Amino acid sequence: MNHQLLSKIYLLYTSKKLPWLIISFGVILRLVQYLFNRSLWLDESFLALNIIDRSFIELLQPLTYNQGAPIGFLMLEKIAVQIFNSSEYALRLFPFLSGIASMFLFYGVAKRFIKSEAIPIAVGLFAISGPLIYYSSETKQYSSDVFITLIILYFVTRNIYSKRLTASHTIVFGVLGATVIWFSHSSVFILAGVGVSLALFSFVRKEWTRIGRLSIAYSFWALSLTLCYLVSLRDLSANKALLNYWGDAFMPFPPSSLGDIKWFVDAFFNIFNDPVGLPLTGLAALAFLVGSVSLFLQKKEQFFILILPISLVLLASGFHKYPFKGRLILFLVPFLLLFIAEGVEQIRDKTKHNSTLIGIAFICILFLAPSLSASKLLIKPRTKEEIKPVISYIREHKQNGDLLFLYYGAVPAYKFYSKIFRVNNNHYIEGVGSRDFWRNYINDLDKLRGNKRVWVLFSHVCTWEGVDEEKYFLSYLNSIGTKMDAFKSVGASVYLYDLYD
Repeated sequence: MNHQLLSKIYLLYTSKKLPWLIISFGVILRLVQYLFNRSLWLDESFLALNIIDRSFIELLQPLTYNQGAPIGFLMLEKIAVQIFNSSEYALRLFPFLSGIASMFLFYGVAKRFIKSEAIPIAVGLFAISGPLIYYSSETKQYSSDVFITLIILYFVTRNIYSKRLTASHTIVFGVLGATVIWFSHSSVFILAGVGVSLALFSFVRKEWTRIGRLSIAYSFWALSLTLCYLVSLRDLSANKALLNYWGDAFMPFPPSSLGDIKWFVDAFFNIFNDPVGLPLTGLAALAFLVGSVSLFLQKKEQFFILILPISLVLLASGFHKYPFKGRLILFLVPFLLLFIAEGVEQIRDKTKHNSTLIGIAFICILFLAPSLSASKLLIKPRTKEEIKPVISYIREHKQNGDLLFLYYGAVPAYKFYSKIFRVNNNHYIEGVGSRDFWRNYINDLDKLRGNKRVWVLFSHVCTWEGVDEEKYFLSYLNSIGTKMDAFKSVGASVYLYDLYD
């Protein structure tokens, strides 16, 4: 490759403006997804109904629909709804602002953990991460979990790590930790990991005054966690339905078979695809391992601050207390990306004497898939279950006397949008949800016989035992009636049937 061209690429790569350009692009991606204002999907609808229908005091009680969210998050959501009305924009405002703020915080954190040459890689992967972009526009706490994780890391690196721990820093550190516990369940793992690491290295250096002051801060955390457990976490940890839903996300402990060993291998590689957002999991895993070794050898305290929270979440999953999978570990993405970026830079640095193309090719291949996906979002933002246009179609074509039947997966979203669209909430029939007894579905549909015009609305359609339930329902409806109309959207659809005969 032309030496002059390589020099220009290196100058751009090391420019102080590059991280800010990347951050700007990341902000645009999140803004486009937020403004697109996609429909709430099932889980969002469940949580939204709790937020809208309950008072502030009632939000302190266990949520319905098997939902779980930090009390502080729920309070902020309730405030947003009261100020801006019950719109999707209001419900997603805090997650969106958290996603934007996280871009800036991550850059600040990266500057204190990894080599300067690795920072553009870390910030770039963070900016274009599909899961991070998507959850910045979802009415759930996952985006704010990332934000709070980065607040803790940023404060530690600015005021605690490698600095004299003053009395004021101790109080602020204690109050900060005690506060974020109420806004993010996952913050417990971050605080525990960071706390153990700081105490461990202070003990090695025999900094007894520092250990004493850290203990004061930790006592704030312990008191807050105890109170939070009694008020909220106790009921959530006893929710068997939630634990059963995430049944395959718990580490086999202790591993006792080849299948258990396979779980560790699958979990290790899968984490780089979801929630990190890197489809080439083998390449990401290699960079992660190289980066881990590099940080361990050169920056042991930073290494332990980053690795301990991951280890603690994994251990908690072994005791069936916290699932190690998908969106529930989105807050670990900053840790993983810092390791990956450090590893990529190490590979580039070690191979540059043989060929500069090796490092450049490694970076380009790693960035290719997420960059293409992120660019597509500018044209076509991500959707999940677009029930709004389907409900609008029903409103425009529904006649007096028409019957509306809701497939059970469509019920929560319809209830939410019936409030938004001011639809009469009493004129519909809720379908049963019972995958264990297929005959129940038939009995449910048989009750619709004798009606001339029946709208059947589907959303969040499940597939059990290899059977698509929407196709199952339609097959039976076609056998007992005549399809008169149909309208489909992404993840949602409605059909009009004549079931008179």
